[in-house]
Amino acid sequence: MNSLKYIMFFIVLALVYSCEKDNYDAPSAELFGTFIDAETNEPVQSEIVQGAVIQIIEHGWVSGQTNITQTLVVKHDGTYRNSMIFPGEYKISAVQGNFQPIAPIDTFKIKGSTKLDFSVTPYLRIKDASIVRNGNIVTATFKVEKTTGDNIARIGLFSHPNIAVGTNTSLVMSESTADLNSDPDKIHTLQIDLNNPNFIAGRSYYFRIGALSSASGARFNYAPAINITI
Repeated sequence: MNSLKYIMFFIVLALVYSCEKDNYDAPSAELFGTFIDAETNEPVQSEIVQGAVIQIIEHGWVSGQTNITQTLVVKHDGTYRNSMIFPGEYKISAVQGNFQPIAPIDTFKIKGSTKLDFSVTPYLRIKDASIVRNGNIVTATFKVEKTTGDNIARIGLFSHPNIAVGTNTSLVMSESTADLNSDPDKIHTLQIDLNNPNFIAGRSYYFRIGALSSASGARFNYAPAINITI
């Protein structure tokens, strides 16, 4: 009986100690912003799956240690927001992007609602984009502008019920790797046939143009998605 009392005493003591140990303030700050094309001043379209991410490392989270990394995902429209961040000073890096590499910010203070936009140069720009439906055929026409000496590796027209459609989130796609670099003013054409069992009549789908640079580590660049009801 005495042994049981001792066991219960230590259990209660451990619970009280744990409550005191975990009694920290909840995250009360947020970080948000947009990836903006330095030339056009427009948001740089991305994709959520295997797209651009932001890495933040809080200085002094552990005494003498600054390698606790948090990851913020960039949305399809080039914006991001995380409302569960502890106030403090952080090192901030934008990585895995579809833009030319940018230097990390070694020290950035986050307090309350903090805005941080990134001015970047996308590897590729989708120009004069048009997506139209004619009968059961959806046709995309566009040009691709390069910002580096790297070739255009691939172009695509992607479709999905979700607006974040892209090469990694696509129900039906049409892609090409042929004759992409011979003429910088070439108008590219891609088509998707709606007579496909993956499409359901009466439902709406998003169609989005993308292009991939051959630059090392590059991700797809995109035009805004267009909604079409089948």
